[in-house]
Amino acid sequence: MSTAELGTHLTRTPGGRLRSSDRLGLATGVAMVLATFTVVPLTTDRAFLPTSWVMILLIVGIGVGLRRLRLGELTVASAQVVVVLAFVFVLAISMPGPGQTWSDHLASLLRSGTEHMQTQSAPMEPNDGVRLMIVATVGVLMVILDIIAIGLNRPAWALLPTATVFAVPAVGLGTDTGVLSFTAIALGYLGVLVADGFNRAARWTRGLSRDSAGGYGTANPVVWRAAALIGVPAIIAAIVLAVLLPTFTLPGGRFGTGVGGGGPLQLADPTLDLRRNLNQPRNAEVLRYESENPSGEYLRMASLPRFSSAGFGNVQMRLTDGNTLGQIPGVNDAGLKRRTTSIQILDFGSEYLPLPYAPRSFTAAGNWAYDPNSLMVLSTTRINRVDATRQLAYSVVSSDVTPSPQDLAGAGVGTPADVDVTKPLPNDFPASIRRLAEQITADVRTPADKAAAIQAYLRSSRFTYSTDPQPGSGYQALENFLLRDHTGYCEQFAASMAVLARAVGIPSRVAVGFLPGKKTGTDTWSVSIHDMHAWPELFFAGYGWVRYEPTPASVTGTAPSWTLDSSDQPVDTPTTQASASASASVRASDNAPSDAQSGPADQTGTESGSGWGRTLLVVGLSLLGLLVLAAPATLRIRRRSARLSAEAPPGERVESAWAEIRDTVTDYGGSWPDGESPRAIGKEIGSRLPPEESATMTQVALLVEQSRYAPAFDEADGTRRLATMTKDVRRGLARPQSRWRRLWATVAPRSIFRRRR
Repeated sequence: MSTAELGTHLTRTPGGRLRSSDRLGLATGVAMVLATFTVVPLTTDRAFLPTSWVMILLIVGIGVGLRRLRLGELTVASAQVVVVLAFVFVLAISMPGPGQTWSDHLASLLRSGTEHMQTQSAPMEPNDGVRLMIVATVGVLMVILDIIAIGLNRPAWALLPTATVFAVPAVGLGTDTGVLSFTAIALGYLGVLVADGFNRAARWTRGLSRDSAGGYGTANPVVWRAAALIGVPAIIAAIVLAVLLPTFTLPGGRFGTGVGGGGPLQLADPTLDLRRNLNQPRNAEVLRYESENPSGEYLRMASLPRFSSAGFGNVQMRLTDGNTLGQIPGVNDAGLKRRTTSIQILDFGSEYLPLPYAPRSFTAAGNWAYDPNSLMVLSTTRINRVDATRQLAYSVVSSDVTPSPQDLAGAGVGTPADVDVTKPLPNDFPASIRRLAEQITADVRTPADKAAAIQAYLRSSRFTYSTDPQPGSGYQALENFLLRDHTGYCEQFAASMAVLARAVGIPSRVAVGFLPGKKTGTDTWSVSIHDMHAWPELFFAGYGWVRYEPTPASVTGTAPSWTLDSSDQPVDTPTTQASASASASVRASDNAPSDAQSGPADQTGTESGSGWGRTLLVVGLSLLGLLVLAAPATLRIRRRSARLSAEAPPGERVESAWAEIRDTVTDYGGSWPDGESPRAIGKEIGSRLPPEESATMTQVALLVEQSRYAPAFDEADGTRRLATMTKDVRRGLARPQSRWRRLWATVAPRSIFRRRR
């Protein structure tokens, strides 16, 4: 057999054997199949799983088949994209719907899925549009994974697409995604690394050119050692990323920010529950309460102080443990009338405890903490926190903060402790809405009168209450509501008044909770799911946060007496009578500083997970991060030490020295002349070195040539000096490099991240 025939024989894949692209294709397919399980907590519809797996199988099959035909990677990727588009199209037209063209039907499914995700909290009810979007996303990520791992020949970066799948429920859920979800991602990634290790170790590299050989033989245990050396640091890095993501925890160690972790609580968006509950077909009773207040109680759950283009939302809070709450923000509550309210929650789960404002103390089973700035109470249990209120009976003592219209008329704008969040509007806030606020308040001067004018404008007949979804999002939806269609539900009314108040200089926020409900007895009230509500709260000096009611009277009844000017006052309303004694007490605090803090000076507030536990967590994560950063350099040094060992046979020492020089060239950003003979490579690399190191490079190249063509060595051949010779060549390669280049080659050696063909 001639030399050329021998080379061809050694580089040909035997019939029935897996090629490198086959192994990686199958491994990436398994990795994405495992990744789909992490989406399960988002929806009760499991039909997306087998559908996604069929599409993954098709993508992998197309990739394997076309690569066996030696087609280019661009052709392979294009064919896979066509498969995804065709699959999604067939899936869409197979879903039931009214008689429409295929384009209208597809658009309808996408709109339905988007609306469903906006109005449902996890786990969502089944929806065809959501299933179509999940399957399409999995298909796109599978194509990206195939391109990264095989097309670009970067299996080490295969974690990115699967981690994206993991991140969706990790960020979107308010509960723990679970260690099993992360384990699925880690196992899939490790499988890709093992497949890549088999591809490397299974190449038969003896013969004419180890630098370019492409055949396959039998793998050996080095595959598993390589997988461990590469996979362990990579998985450690993935753990660090996952622990930093919301809702992921490691059980028993209080690591992470999810259930069981020690990080800040990740709160669900109460506006999603509001939107979903208002659209429930059945208006079920959710709670009952007893109160001596003849007008009933607004039961507040959450307060949303931060405003952005996405609307009002939560901020990170300082939580204080205990069931006795601190000072009412901006109010001296000495002498205020207090009420006791007994509440029984039925089949309604939430992490927020419904309470009348302003709560002073409460008695409820479970673990609870409060935020001094908003006085909202949150469950701090790490297991099933979203069901903390279900079937819960408790009582609360609250202060009756109800100023009279005359008292509030003389109050100035206050400065809450979180004024940097509750007063400003974003720089890109629409100028058209600012102008509207100025027009509404043009004829009034005091802050209270401006607030009353804004409320009266929104409660006027020009606005229509409707829970039907309206077009637009963000600023566009706000402009549509205020300037065009004037149609929306309580969230739009509350948010609109809050931003209009900010536009005229009054701090504001949006509260979410329940309307008083329906009176069923002398002191008893029944609250249904359709009583869930949103309203604005504005901050005034001496009175703190004051509730307003811009939602039309057809839904909310008469607006609070203190929010109306004198000409609009109702006659002998229970709220007006009840506020008389309270208003006198509140006026006593007029001389109090307008920037009253949200808690007493001697009150010690602690963030959830703070103290020595948080310190240990930060230190531990910092050390773990340093270990991850050091992993490439550690792996590279260990590889060099193993290569330059004097224990191996002479032939292996020669090839190991050659590989070490090649990787050093790669680390410093140089090119290695693949496909050339050792003598030609030695000449090329030697031309880049000083004379002494160039001569040494020539000697190493001759030893490599001898190893491959006439493998017979003795002590005089210089193989015992290979370690020293290799170090000399490496030193010569490093000498002309800049200090930054040498440092980067040590910390992030390119040879670790590049897979040679």
